[in-house]
This record gives sequence, C-alpha cells and structure tokens, in this order.
Amino acid sequence: MQNEDTSAFRRKGDLGVPFVIALFALSIIIGWVVFRNYENSAKEITASLARIQEESKTFTITDCAGKTMEWFSKCDAMTQLCDSTVPRMIKVCLANSDKSSQCPQYGNEIYGYNFGAKQCKQYMHGSKMKRNKKACGDVWQVIAEYCKDAAKVTMQKTQ
Repeated sequence: MQNEDTSAFRRKGDLGVPFVIALFALSIIIGWVVFRNYENSAKEITASLARIQEESKTFTITDCAGKTMEWFSKCDAMTQLCDSTVPRMIKVCLANSDKSSQCPQYGNEIYGYNFGAKQCKQYMHGSKMKRNKKACGDVWQVIAEYCKDAAKVTMQKTQ
C-alpha cells in the first residue's frame, strides 16, 4: 500500500494549493482593510454624536432635523453606519434639552402617515435621492414619536 503510485492524481503544473493559499492571504488583507474602515467610521460617528450633543442645547426641533440631515449629507463613514446612525443622531439632539413645548406646532400631523413629507421635499433631488428620502423619513419619524410621547406625558399631567 505504501508504494502506490499517486502520480495519476497529480497533474503537471497543479496550482491548487498555491491558489488556496493566495486566496486565504487575500481574504485576510481584505478583512483587515474593512475592519480599519469600520473602526475609523465608528470613531467619526462617535465624535459626531458628541458634537451634536454639545451643540443641540439651544436647537429647536427643526434645527435638530436640519443639522441631522446636514451631518448625513457629509457623512464619510461606511454607508450602512451613516444610514443607521440617523435615528440615533436626532434622538441625541432631541433628548439634550426639553423641546416638547415646540410639538404643538405640528398638531395632529404627527399621527398621520405622511408626517414629514413636506419637510423632506428639499432633499428629494440629485443622485442620492433615495438615501436622503430614507434618512429624512427616519428623522421625522423620530420627531413624531418624540412629540407623541410628549403629548402622552402632557395628558397624564393634566388628568
């Protein structure tokens, strides 16, 4: 058994093993590059959240929405991280100081399906329209939830 000829199973110039090794090395390099990009993106987003928290003490609800959309349009982090940070960004801005007194300006609009559509029209142009539409929709959805919660608290205080 030990003296069997295995040359029939090997082809001359077979590059299978070197190819697998090269593929493995390439996947390690790509993984490292993606990890570094993620790490830098996370640092940028953390810094942006801290910055908006500092600045938002005197903002109105509309200012918070505008600053969040401004940040989103300039976000250099990984696309998915920018997209998923929009609700966090507006929540940080709204939570930094009590802005519930500004909610009555929206009236019953906050309970409607199209709340925020008017406010988002300015972002509905250009090549990034779909991303901007989603981000703006997220911003105004968070504002609607904030104002609904504020209305509930006000109702509970008056009862």
